[in-house]
Amino acid sequence: MTGTVVTTGMADEGEHTRIPIVSLQVVADRYVEYLREDLATSRKAAEWVERNIIRHSNREHLVVVCCDADNRATNIDVVAKGTAEYCPASVVEIFKVAVISNALKIILFHNHPSGNPSPSREDEETTKRVRKAGELLEIELVDHIIIGSNGTYYSFMENNKLDVGKSDGT
Repeated sequence: MTGTVVTTGMADEGEHTRIPIVSLQVVADRYVEYLREDLATSRKAAEWVERNIIRHSNREHLVVVCCDADNRATNIDVVAKGTAEYCPASVVEIFKVAVISNALKIILFHNHPSGNPSPSREDEETTKRVRKAGELLEIELVDHIIIGSNGTYYSFMENNKLDVGKSDGT
């Protein structure tokens, strides 16, 4: 899409660069129904995302739920799919969908196909990076929920792990 057009002839004509003019928009792939109560607690939200989005996958999925000021979901996006043990978590991809969706808040979800929802060191670091980026963009990270097996989950909010690093200025 981008290219360089080089003019010939006089030296002062110079070089012109052609760049695209773009328009970004959210286009729905499919729709899912939810009741506001489905996302009211970490447990209910984990169950709903697991049942409707991740569906017992043997690969890690990173899901962002974009919300308005009243915590109503306005958009849901699977921002990454990984392997059985790892899923790349790009802060840019997470906030790209949040900004395009005009989100004021986000809830992150990912699954651990092993069944153990305990956060890894990388999960903790990702949560910290997303929280800090959200502060800069004025998009609140409401929770990061890791979904295990048999209804198990880990909520960073419920375990008071969302504010890690806030008090020391990091």
